[in-house]
Amino acid sequence: MAAIDLRITRRRSAFVSLTAMSEGFTKQRLERLAAIENWHFWFVGRRAMVEDLLHTHASLPGLHLDLGCGTGHMLKTMTRRGVRAVGVDMRPEGLVSTRRINPDAILVRADATHLPFKAGSFDSVTVLDVLEHVDDDALLSEIRTILRPGGAAVLTVPAMPWLWSWRDDEAGHLRRYTRPALARALSRAGFEVVVMRYYQCLLFPLVAASRLIGRRNSRTRDLEERRIPFVNVLFSWINSFEARLGRHVALPWGSSLVAVCARP
Repeated sequence: MAAIDLRITRRRSAFVSLTAMSEGFTKQRLERLAAIENWHFWFVGRRAMVEDLLHTHASLPGLHLDLGCGTGHMLKTMTRRGVRAVGVDMRPEGLVSTRRINPDAILVRADATHLPFKAGSFDSVTVLDVLEHVDDDALLSEIRTILRPGGAAVLTVPAMPWLWSWRDDEAGHLRRYTRPALARALSRAGFEVVVMRYYQCLLFPLVAASRLIGRRNSRTRDLEERRIPFVNVLFSWINSFEARLGRHVALPWGSSLVAVCARP
């Protein structure tokens, strides 16, 4: 493992801003995600899609940063592939969960908008459903700084503002994105957009119905997260198939957006 230099002169007060941002994202919710991420069809499909995009567009197995590593499943996927990876998250519970499933991981507790790494430290970055929680201009600027020239970032965000529901409030989201809004944010930060496409297109009618019905309470969210083996296997296959299909077909809609962008 190559040495990783930390900018230890960064002010410690920077480490408080994510707490205010995520007041709705409780410890209990994080524990629930830790329990379902390994098998739930949405996460299974997203990991398949992100792995494929990294394999195609990133310089692996260079030094990789999983920013907002959550409960650690994407980080585990990267290290299992032989990639040198660092996980960053603000919530200590998430880092504990990550350490449990990936004992050898390099973990750093830090604010995503004030990263303690030298400029150009990383060859690739994943930022999976983090951007919607923070000042996106500040976060994207930070990502551009810590990426080496020619490095690639893979980002996922919730799409379509009209899908806003109780789930977004509970997760502490500040926004859902349209394609133009995400493209503008990436352009402002100085990134070149290599790929931008939707995720969860084929299941979109079910997702849209669930979000619209679930605008006021958690009942539909809890139903989506219930483990019904046959349904979960089927939906996992659909989302994984869609990840491969997206290489060749411009999907017209989806509940999430994924972008691959490069630092010039």
